[in-house]
Amino acid sequence: LYGQPADSSLPPTEAPFGQHVVINMESYKFSPSEVVVEVGKPVTLTLSNQSFLVPHNFLLDDPSGNRLVDADISSGDTQVVTLTLTEPGIYPFYCDKKLLFFPKHREEGMEGHLLVR
Repeated sequence: LYGQPADSSLPPTEAPFGQHVVINMESYKFSPSEVVVEVGKPVTLTLSNQSFLVPHNFLLDDPSGNRLVDADISSGDTQVVTLTLTEPGIYPFYCDKKLLFFPKHREEGMEGHLLVR
């Protein structure tokens, strides 16, 4: 089992340095929004903002609420983050950007979970 969407029927693939997950950021959603990874193995997250002119961020917290990743990603850009999660659990990720008087992106449904097993 390597980094893959939780509902994927595709066979797992091993990245050169461990698990690799691509997460696309779109208008008010992450795709995939639920990902399963193995505990104790490096995970490389490729975060790609697919939105037109809308900046997003990728915030990843551990199950206790401590911030592990805080990445700002402009429209059309991609960032790569590598980390090793040493505790199993549900790690929420979300975007808390806000445009003017509109709700925060997370309030519009832009959130997901990294399931570490």
